[in-house]
Amino acid sequence: MVFNEKEITLNDGRKCTLRPVRKEDAADMIEYLRIVSGETLFLLRNADEVTYTIESEENILENKRNAPRELMMIAEVDGIIAGNCGIVTHGELRRVRHRCGFAIAIKQQFCDAGLGTAMMEYALSLAKEMGYEQVELSVVDGNARAKHLYEKMGFVEIGKTLRSLKYDDGTYRDETCMVKVF
Repeated sequence: MVFNEKEITLNDGRKCTLRPVRKEDAADMIEYLRIVSGETLFLLRNADEVTYTIESEENILENKRNAPRELMMIAEVDGIIAGNCGIVTHGELRRVRHRCGFAIAIKQQFCDAGLGTAMMEYALSLAKEMGYEQVELSVVDGNARAKHLYEKMGFVEIGKTLRSLKYDDGTYRDETCMVKVF
């Protein structure tokens, strides 16, 4: 989905643009994904699992941009990708058309700057405009910062996925499933 760019001011006074992805973002997006995947254990992939080619990433970005009921948002600060988030449909069947998934990631250096709140507020308003009635997400147990943000945005806990993530050292983490109903 293509949506209007929105300029926000971060807590430290820097300007940030929330905008849809573009094909030209492919190389920067790959590097961003490597960075955020290496900064935390709370995302689904390890940095070495970011193996997209420029061409494959361009295709992903174009597909998201052209999907009428999905979006991928970039938060850009001083010309660099500071964060991204996305709305993903659960499908077009009538019984699930009202539901979508949500995911977000922010570079460590931009955490606690108000970026997560701003991105979520905008993305959730766009989800509502797309006709969704319910947004679902999962948060890895131990990620108190993210869980606090989700609760602040109106998400409630609905269950757990046990041993959802398995790490290279053989340990596991559960995920808490959360939902926001409009």
